[in-house]
Amino acid sequence: MTHPTLSVVVPTFNESAVIEACLDALLAQSDDIHEIVVVDNNSHDDTVAKVKSRAAAHADATGRDPVVVLHESRQGLPYARDTGLNAATADILARIDADARVEPGWASATREFFARHGETYAAGSGTCTAYDLPFQDKFRSAQDALCRTVHEKLAAGDDVDAPRLFGSNMAMTREAWHRIRPHTSTRTDIFEDVDLTICATDAGIRCAVIPDARALISGRRFKSGPVSYLRYSWCDQRTFAMHGRTAERRRAIVTLLTATIPFYLAMWVPFRLWNPRTSRFEVLHLFRSNDE
Repeated sequence: MTHPTLSVVVPTFNESAVIEACLDALLAQSDDIHEIVVVDNNSHDDTVAKVKSRAAAHADATGRDPVVVLHESRQGLPYARDTGLNAATADILARIDADARVEPGWASATREFFARHGETYAAGSGTCTAYDLPFQDKFRSAQDALCRTVHEKLAAGDDVDAPRLFGSNMAMTREAWHRIRPHTSTRTDIFEDVDLTICATDAGIRCAVIPDARALISGRRFKSGPVSYLRYSWCDQRTFAMHGRTAERRRAIVTLLTATIPFYLAMWVPFRLWNPRTSRFEVLHLFRSNDE
């Protein structure tokens, strides 16, 4: 694939607090982005107004407006995602969350990966660390090491297959999306990115780690209450059950009980204490709402 173009799909629902930072990071790389497709999923705040304002300001400054705003009335992330991916026109279709902030070089790294390796890997995910949680330097160091290893393996012609796509920072070829979209689910009680991964692998599409396609994401899910977090985490095994993947479902349940929930319980207090605005642990921050 020579000089592939890149579309970025951003589903939104009441993302007024974070959408401007998301768009600013993308627009700073607009030379490498063909279009940004924002799909509003019935927001009742000023998300759309902020998107249009940012797009207009960028157009005034550069003479080019790459932002497309669409509306999806059917409620649910899979519907908004599908609307955006179906409408996107580039060779490569990326999907990020509205609370994600791609890092400098993200777009060019994504395009370069598919230009060089798109014949082998038609889908992949970049790496992510949280901008609103502590201890992220350790995760960043581990991901830097992973990216170096991936580069070395690619140079040697070795495999760099990833076990799953990560919805906060992923991309696939448009041809791959058109192959798998008839088989994807619009259920809102599953992990849509795991569903995408299963549909992709069933279609013979290989998924990879995309080195240097880094994004910062929100860790607000880890600050939610235990009932909410457990309900969210349970979607993993439900996705495998929907696809009849009994062994994977069992492993997901074991992982949930032995790793996911223990990590959440161990880190909930320090994560809640962390104030990302001051980069300090503050007792009063423990009692603030998760949206503050």
